[in-house]
Amino acid sequence: MIRAPHPIPQALVTAACLTGVLSVVGTPPLSAQPSPEWIRVAVVREDPQVRLQVHGRFTILTRETGHPIQQGWRLRPVAVRAVPEGIAFGEEILPVSGIRIESERQAGISLNGKRLRGTLEILRQQDLTLLVVNHVALEDYLRGVLSKEAPDYWPVEALKAIAIAARTYAVYQRFTKAQVAYDVTGDVMSQDYGGKSEEKAATTRAVKATAGLIVLYQGKSFPTFYHSTCGGVTEHARVMGDYDLPPLRGGIVCRFCSASPFFQWQRRLTRADIGWALRKSPYGSIGPVSALRVVKRTASGRAQEIAIVGTSRTLKVTGYDFRALLGFDRIRSPLFSVTPVGDSFVLDGHGWGHGVGLCQWGAAELARRGFSAAELLAYYYPGIDVVSLRDLTQQPIELEGGSR
Repeated sequence: MIRAPHPIPQALVTAACLTGVLSVVGTPPLSAQPSPEWIRVAVVREDPQVRLQVHGRFTILTRETGHPIQQGWRLRPVAVRAVPEGIAFGEEILPVSGIRIESERQAGISLNGKRLRGTLEILRQQDLTLLVVNHVALEDYLRGVLSKEAPDYWPVEALKAIAIAARTYAVYQRFTKAQVAYDVTGDVMSQDYGGKSEEKAATTRAVKATAGLIVLYQGKSFPTFYHSTCGGVTEHARVMGDYDLPPLRGGIVCRFCSASPFFQWQRRLTRADIGWALRKSPYGSIGPVSALRVVKRTASGRAQEIAIVGTSRTLKVTGYDFRALLGFDRIRSPLFSVTPVGDSFVLDGHGWGHGVGLCQWGAAELARRGFSAAELLAYYYPGIDVVSLRDLTQQPIELEGGSR
């Protein structure tokens, strides 16, 4: 059932507004929680080769021992590859599974032409591909995220709200990914990250104006999902995993994103298009496609289960998997209807993205109407508090669970 809009509070909530201390039940000791001041971003995954360059003083070390391999004032472009013997650094074969590239702060590391802050780890994987992880200060990371996630000409309060949501998401991932090699990916599957190359003045100002601010719900950190355009109503976070808490239950009525170029869209898929995509996917062929139907919808009206009928069998997939099959840019959201037209299916859709949490285009319009960043966050994540990480450094943060 779709809920009516929530009332919007009038002031920014600070850490002082929290009653008591954060609950630590079921939370690891403080020493077990990683520092939220840094984040590990997987900027390359499963590539056999990358191109590396350093503009300024640098040191290259082995990841295992920290032993210096090379130092200098500038590293000219060099190809780095995964090979059976270790890592090929130009013509030299290094018998190691990983290297770390450090540079002075005023220097810059370029990876495949993209300039990055912080340090890089290049790791050889078992399938002879590379995993490249950028270790970067949280606030520097956000400078490279906000410029990619929101237009710099948007109202400042919208940019500040998105910056706080992005910081909260990153901190949550930092705390929940401590046992793996990275916290977030550098693409839209986590948060789009452009590094130093993509930083812009207006979005950097919004990051600085909100430095250290995150969102909590009853003292708990949770993943503050956000998306481009909800198309009219937000979605429950269960589509993202095992999340069920009031700020992520969706049903927030939002017509404020109607100015988005993605509020309404249409896509024509031929039967051959779908059949070809299936044959190239792990699903395999189902024979010539005869029908495409949405058989189950979420409370917000989004496609939850889709049946693709072929001559040999019927395949049922989730709305997310259907978008992944045909392309997320092609099927912009799971909020669509299907109409058979000749040898094709016409999808009439609304919105772009999963629809969970803050609607970016909606937030931009509300900001134009005079709402503050705190009010925007409270509208899309009802019941939250905005707090400062600086006030939470002496106590562990309890995490709201989720399956991914």
